[in-house]
Amino acid sequence: MISYWSCPLTRVGVLSAGGMSIYILNFVNKLGEMGHIIDIYARSHKEEDESIVKVHKNVRIIHLCSASKDLYKDTHEFSQKLYSFIRKNSLKYDIIHSHYFYSALVGLNLKGKIQIPIVHTFHSLAIAKRKLGGVNDQKRIAKEKFIVKEVDGLIVSTTLEKNDLLEDYHAEAKKIAIVSPGVNQKVFREIRKDKARKKLGFPDRCKFLLFVGRIDPIKSIETLILALDILIRKYKSKEKHNYKSDKLQVVLIGGDVTSRAFRKNKEVQRIMSLIEEKNLECCVKFIGSKPHNELPYYYSAADVVVLPSVYESFGLVILEAMACGSLVVASRVGGLKYLIKDKENGLLFESGNSLELSEKIWIGLHNRYLRNQLKNNAGKYSHTLNWDKQAKILLQAYSSFVPLSGASAVA
Repeated sequence: MISYWSCPLTRVGVLSAGGMSIYILNFVNKLGEMGHIIDIYARSHKEEDESIVKVHKNVRIIHLCSASKDLYKDTHEFSQKLYSFIRKNSLKYDIIHSHYFYSALVGLNLKGKIQIPIVHTFHSLAIAKRKLGGVNDQKRIAKEKFIVKEVDGLIVSTTLEKNDLLEDYHAEAKKIAIVSPGVNQKVFREIRKDKARKKLGFPDRCKFLLFVGRIDPIKSIETLILALDILIRKYKSKEKHNYKSDKLQVVLIGGDVTSRAFRKNKEVQRIMSLIEEKNLECCVKFIGSKPHNELPYYYSAADVVVLPSVYESFGLVILEAMACGSLVVASRVGGLKYLIKDKENGLLFESGNSLELSEKIWIGLHNRYLRNQLKNNAGKYSHTLNWDKQAKILLQAYSSFVPLSGASAVA
């Protein structure tokens, strides 16, 4: 596999590392358990620090140096280094699976030299982002259209993503396979709220709203902050003198809060300015990214898990929260509306509508019958998507693009 954009070992929620890292690591580990050999090629975390890390007896992450700051130009240099490594070590692969559009450019440079079929997973699409008010990145769109035309197969997470490729990129339907991600039920399971809060040091009396993800404009954290402001004013008007400042709290998991660069980050500064403007400093906590295996405690401790993104190709955070029996509220975009059936296993709101978000959170906090129903249904739904099952579906997709017999080798 090729993961040029970010190394899967980078802590999730820091810099460019997000759901894609979870996606890659879980799939390769399951494929490795099935006897397949997988090498993941990623840019080195540090300049001139090439290394090989074994994450499973059949899975390696091979870090290659990448000094150029121009990511487009560097894909050529990276593919040369990758090709040299393959030749030097006499490696043979059955298929290449690239992740994110930069990686596909690396893979296509390589394909002409070693004649191996390449399948690609975009994880996000520039045209879909543009439709939702994002940047009109014409260069990226052109590259993505080139990739769609040149690769042997495309792996998508949902029918929505497939339709985007068919309509906006004129992809061939026969080249597209739908393989949804999964969730590890051994890690992500429901923990009693009082037990989870005690472990985390969260007080019992507070209502906690939880966000998990990168601190990035596409996550639209400001929508959650504005919804919090509306909710606090609503509580104050109803409870008058009985209202306490810690009645409602938002906990934001993401970013490296120990880094000096964190507070210099433009998105962090924008969110902090909004928090100060609304006098919500006592109600919002940035606690930084957390190890993946600790997240079940946070999901279980929260009253509501909120993902207000303007775009999500899938939304692994929501699936993980569901597996922990959490009440989930998310924007009606991309893969989120595929995961959440409104008022069945969670609640949806129109992206950017902080008033509607506040109303959905209020319902979730105060309608006990509906809340329990949604949480129970969410837990049941999460069990339909597990990594063992999804890895077998991924292998079937590979086989539809290239004949595989027995154990295969994947780059």
